Amino acid sequence: MQTKLADAGIFTQSQQNALSRRGIKTIQDLLYYFPRRYIDKTNIVNPNVVQSGETVAFLGRVIHAETKYSRRRRLVVRVKPENGFPISLVFFQGIQYIAKVLKPGFQGAFFGKVEVFRGEVNMVHPEYEELSGDELVHIGKIVPVYRITDGMKKAYLTSRVLREAVFKLLEKFAHKINDPIQPSFLQKNDLLPLNEALKKIHFPQDLNEVEQARRRLAFNELLTFQILMQIQKEKRMQVSVPKQFPKTKKNYAQEMIQALPFDLTSDQKKAIEKLHKLAEKPYPFGALLQGDVGSGKTLVALITALKYIEAGYQTALMAPTEILARQHYRTFLNFLNHIAFEGIDLLVGQERKKERDAKLDRLKRGDTKLIVGTHALIQKDVEFRNLAFLVIDEQHRFGVEQREALRAKGNHPDFLAMTATPIPRSLALTYYGDLETIVIREKPPGRKKVDTRLFDESMLNAIYKGVKKYVSQGRQAYIVYPVIDESSMDKTGLASVLADYKHLENNVFPQFRLGLLHGRLSAEEKESAMRKFKEGTIQILVTTTVIEVGVDVPNATVMVIRNAERFGLSQLHQLRGRVGRGEHQSFCILVSSSKITDEGKERLKAMVESDDGFYLAQEDLRIRGTGELLGTKQAGLSEFKLADLRRDQDLAYMAFEYVQQFPQSIKAIRSMKGFRGKIENVLKKGYIGV
Repeated sequence: MQTKLADAGIFTQSQQNALSRRGIKTIQDLLYYFPRRYIDKTNIVNPNVVQSGETVAFLGRVIHAETKYSRRRRLVVRVKPENGFPISLVFFQGIQYIAKVLKPGFQGAFFGKVEVFRGEVNMVHPEYEELSGDELVHIGKIVPVYRITDGMKKAYLTSRVLREAVFKLLEKFAHKINDPIQPSFLQKNDLLPLNEALKKIHFPQDLNEVEQARRRLAFNELLTFQILMQIQKEKRMQVSVPKQFPKTKKNYAQEMIQALPFDLTSDQKKAIEKLHKLAEKPYPFGALLQGDVGSGKTLVALITALKYIEAGYQTALMAPTEILARQHYRTFLNFLNHIAFEGIDLLVGQERKKERDAKLDRLKRGDTKLIVGTHALIQKDVEFRNLAFLVIDEQHRFGVEQREALRAKGNHPDFLAMTATPIPRSLALTYYGDLETIVIREKPPGRKKVDTRLFDESMLNAIYKGVKKYVSQGRQAYIVYPVIDESSMDKTGLASVLADYKHLENNVFPQFRLGLLHGRLSAEEKESAMRKFKEGTIQILVTTTVIEVGVDVPNATVMVIRNAERFGLSQLHQLRGRVGRGEHQSFCILVSSSKITDEGKERLKAMVESDDGFYLAQEDLRIRGTGELLGTKQAGLSEFKLADLRRDQDLAYMAFEYVQQFPQSIKAIRSMKGFRGKIENVLKKGYIGV
């Protein structure tokens, strides 16, 4: 299978070069170059008895061939079907070559559209294939069609050429394909053996066989990821980190818990206990803490960080936006005031040099025990004395390189990824299989359910009337837009912040104080807008999704989301989480345009019916796929070739189970020749041929 294509003797040098540019260098590479679609050419009939315009295949023998020159030169080939009267095949291009092939006596299969012209049955430029005693490749079956690049075309590599090559290679090598998966497991889970899957993905008898083959090969992709995650986890466990947590007089974590004006939920207590146990492991741990909006993840992270600080270590929390970083900093200060803690700092992008230098000096000396910041934390001049615990909030917004850049500033620090976007278990097992998963489902007692309603944009006047009612009562409101400016609106038909702000300020809400917030404002302008909104100076905040996470204004009880159909469920749920944080009943008003799709209606219906973030995440996965939950940047991964976790969640569980149940088999897979190289390249190619 690792034989080079050059040694197979099938392609010319220019064709090998074209395939190599596509990453196809070995027989295995070619067998894993899957069809992008299929054409059904199984309908073999007598062409004399079908309707004009119908596309069919038939078997026959050439009885006459003649080039005619009236008006336009053409080759007319008379073919006698196995049963029926002769019909004419007409060719206008490639006449010289075709005339050499379709000579009298040629027996083959023909595929094309039947036409009746002047009472005579004919086909114009049909496909043809010689019957030489072997199995048909191009006609009389479900025919695979491959993606062909311009470079491949220049090397005369057509889908037909690839089809013939794959057919020959499968005939020669299929029986030699080693399937490392236990036969009992395949049988139990109704999965094909690998050689059968490869045959059927290229040359299925029907489309049901395509799905059977896809499932087996998708399982391989998901299993590969499980093994990759296992390797990552093993690498971490092999690193010895001499962490020590001696008992001290100052027990910050316990003091914090006792000083809180409320009780921790059961899930919070379990999460803290698990993280404290992981901290005492002799190797650096990695964990994923996921919880619904308002479930108290930040407090769990802080109490865990205090364990490290008690022992003399430094901790860091990195957030994706300055707004969120400042919010965390203020939240931490409020909590830490209960225990008279000193040694917390905030580091963001735009700061005065003198102030920034002072912070960096405190951090390097170790005076700063807890640092909260943005990407500014990974800059070269940022040095820690002894960073031992790292928290990445909204981890899916960071690239792998950014996370690793911060981890490199400590001696293999423990790592906690947090997300307020609940992740379905199948995704967590696949993409975060190397991390300990901790879930907080409970919400603190007393939080009221946000009343969520859906309206058409034609109801805007009535909606704004309702906003006036609640703001007049002393409450505050958000109006959220999907885009910033009118140029975006012109292209997409979406409502925009800048286009509507003046209208809202002057015509709709002239009696109220409005504020504007979006991504193009400077850091100072964003901070000012958020501070004024939190203080109540701004009554209605007109904004984009920059307030999606980390904004905590208990007095804000109304949120209006324009063009709600353009957001994913997880993002809508995050936005909704900005209200309902205080004692008053809160409302989330989803406003959809008249152009809403069926998919959009399905999403918004789910939002109205449920406030369970885990359920909505599952629905988002089902409706929109992994992009909304994991985009390529944050996951650091390419898309799979065949696996699709919207429909293959059962395969994700199977792959996880296989790693647990058959450790010896996994060991054998990992020891296979070339496997480590394939593991390293799996993210680029998106497949593996185990």
